[in-house]
Amino acid sequence: MSNFCINTDFNPGDEIKIVFDIHNEVPTTTDKTVYIVDLQEGTPHTIAEQNITQSDYQIIQSQNIHWSNVRGSYVNGAWQTNEDFYAGATSSDGVYNTNKIINQTKHQTSAAKIASDISRTISGVTYNDWYLPTQGELSTLYHLMDVLDPVIVANGGSKLRKNHSWAIVKNYWASWESASPTTTNPVISMSFNPNSGGGATFGRPKHNLYRVRAVRRMTTTDNVSVGDFYKGGVIFKIIDSDTAITPEVDLDITMGYANTNIFSANDLASGYSNSGVEVSVTSTHGSSPDICFNYTNSNAGNYQWTTNVRIFKKVEEVEEEISVGKRTTLAWSEAAQRWVTRYSFTPEYFSTYKTGFASFVNGRLFIHDDSNNKNYFYNGKYPTQVCYVENVEPSQPKVFMTHSVEGNSEPSLTKFETIDNWTMNSDLVKGDYIEREGTYYSDMFGDVNDPNVGDNATYGDKLMRGTKLRGQYLKVFMTFRQEDLEVKHSNIGYITSKGHTTNGSRGGGQKAR
Repeated sequence: MSNFCINTDFNPGDEIKIVFDIHNEVPTTTDKTVYIVDLQEGTPHTIAEQNITQSDYQIIQSQNIHWSNVRGSYVNGAWQTNEDFYAGATSSDGVYNTNKIINQTKHQTSAAKIASDISRTISGVTYNDWYLPTQGELSTLYHLMDVLDPVIVANGGSKLRKNHSWAIVKNYWASWESASPTTTNPVISMSFNPNSGGGATFGRPKHNLYRVRAVRRMTTTDNVSVGDFYKGGVIFKIIDSDTAITPEVDLDITMGYANTNIFSANDLASGYSNSGVEVSVTSTHGSSPDICFNYTNSNAGNYQWTTNVRIFKKVEEVEEEISVGKRTTLAWSEAAQRWVTRYSFTPEYFSTYKTGFASFVNGRLFIHDDSNNKNYFYNGKYPTQVCYVENVEPSQPKVFMTHSVEGNSEPSLTKFETIDNWTMNSDLVKGDYIEREGTYYSDMFGDVNDPNVGDNATYGDKLMRGTKLRGQYLKVFMTFRQEDLEVKHSNIGYITSKGHTTNGSRGGGQKAR
């Protein structure tokens, strides 16, 4: 077996999600059947899938293919049964189904024929035994997209994952046909967009236009694994030919010093993928609990099970309401599977080109990440802004005394704020800093909100006469006008607030990079 544990730094109260998939490596001496997915689509898709617009819809339709041209007739709410249109492709064997479809009376074109006609020559060897996969094979491909797509792309292919909501973009045909041919939707397709119906099968009429992804299978004694580039494509499934079974295993996931069980399942096959085991860490699990994967009762003997694991910690969710008629730009993190930030710019359209990124404003094209024109956005120069919270020794009340920046430029403006019993604000401008050996120093001024300073005092008087900012933490906001900016650290110097015995120090503090 392949048991293992993962060390964590979680604490009671944390909410986590464990996402994983498993697959097996077959012993080298065993005869086995390997299933291989084609690197390419079965139809010539020429439009970048990430940038499809409404005007592209007709083009994509013309590139896709119906399940079969032999469809029958639809009368009084039902398909009329006759041997001309019923293929009988009801098997769990994709090769059988593909042949049944192609051998129909009056058959001319079909997704099955597209798959069957594929011929790939790689390293001087031609592979022409492709077929249209079953829904079970499509499901295995869907759950292994994270494993297969990097290999497919690295070998010049088109990835399986389709990040678009249109069915004609994200759906692949399966070779299966309903045993009840009078149904309005006798065949199925599967969505390959995890964010929009991913992994689901949909009953379809045969005239719909979807994609084709061919597969092939063969017997070998080579030492291979799921995800290997092999014999015309990428391996997505392995079955031991001697026992004619799919290797299966029982899995228990435990957590904490008491080995509390948080997941248990039996007879998991290679390619199993779990979308998330959600757990709230409690005192029973303890601090920094280990998460252990324990495999038992494999029907495949000495097969080695490989596990890909990702663990996410839930962070505070922030909601923001956008007024009617207003626009904003939000950023999505694929790794965190959530919206993570917003940007101040609101273009009309985003696009990618090769490895670059661009946007449009008033119909004009602007290139992002231009290293020769830093801080230049939409015909204007903008400063670099850095915000962070200085929270060294967060339980210790402090009086904030100095600010220093290690880098090649001092800030043009720095603002400070504490919010404990009341709000205190202060700031520094560029001329307040003194440069010493590559570090810019300044004493911090007083609170401009200090009620003890006269109402008629100038802003400068308030800075000079106001009380020093104090609290357990400090908000820092810096603005730089230097284009080729290099900043290593931002340091806040403080002393312990009087009346508290915890030792403090000048200097140190959280560092913003």
